[in-house]
Amino acid sequence: MKKTAIILMILIVMPAVNILAGSDGKGGQPGAFRDLSLGGRPSAMGGAFTAIAEGGVGYLYNPAGLAQRREYGAAFSYRAMKLDRRLGFFSFALPAKEDARLGVDWLHAGAAPLASRDEQGNIIDGQDISYSENLIGVTFAKAFGHYTMFGGKLFYAQNDIANISAYTVGVDVGGLVKLDMRRTFMAEVFPLLQLGASAQNLGANYRWSTGKFWETRGSDQGASVEESFPVDFRTGAALISPNSYIFSTDLEINTASMVKSHFGAEYMYRKILSLRAGLDDLHPTAGLGLFKKFSGFAAWIDFSYLTDKVDEGDDFLVSFDLVF
Repeated sequence: MKKTAIILMILIVMPAVNILAGSDGKGGQPGAFRDLSLGGRPSAMGGAFTAIAEGGVGYLYNPAGLAQRREYGAAFSYRAMKLDRRLGFFSFALPAKEDARLGVDWLHAGAAPLASRDEQGNIIDGQDISYSENLIGVTFAKAFGHYTMFGGKLFYAQNDIANISAYTVGVDVGGLVKLDMRRTFMAEVFPLLQLGASAQNLGANYRWSTGKFWETRGSDQGASVEESFPVDFRTGAALISPNSYIFSTDLEINTASMVKSHFGAEYMYRKILSLRAGLDDLHPTAGLGLFKKFSGFAAWIDFSYLTDKVDEGDDFLVSFDLVF
């Protein structure tokens, strides 16, 4: 009986090998696709967005940021990456009672199918190895006064590899504090200081079982594997002069002993054009944003340029944000 190639065995027995997230240093960890750059604005600012968390993608970095959104809003992006990988997201937010906000989002990652081979290295027709991962989340955030916000996100994630699926439910939490500096000696330099913190992937883990896969191939082989998502902790600070400039920094640590730094800056010209630059774990990023107000709604289009990380080449990202 033909058996699939070693690469298939690796994908099944060790599903944490996430081919999507190698460029961001988390390939090999479950849920690694969540760490890929999302949204043109935060990506151009090096991912230093925990203390800003604005717009339709901002609360994916810190769920408390959703409380800043006063109107109905939607954001979306599709990113075609190197090595036949793809990443897309969609989010929608709406006001709730008092100073509360509700948001829903969908994040999708995938890659082109891989050929399945037998022990001699010959391609097995009709048994290509597919991969996709999806996350659907519901976020609730509330502002307490003008300066303090808290939020939480409940999400469902599912990973499909070679017709084998694993799923989990997890939680993200975050907080955001705004400090008015206009009455201090720093007022002329920056009138607003924002501090943010978040924790992602609380309680999330994939449970894999390959028994059914091998049953369809007439074998009693199989194994059960459980993998816990590493919990990501982010803290950040942002110096803000409204409608003028932003300087931000983040520190990211997870329970898999990964540490990353993020730095970003933004300059706004007449609320129409924004220029951005940053360092994503010391890798340069840059981009710009354009704003246009229409009758009944407003739109942002954000571009970002991401430099090469692991010899995959540079990348380019475009996202859209609507408020109505």
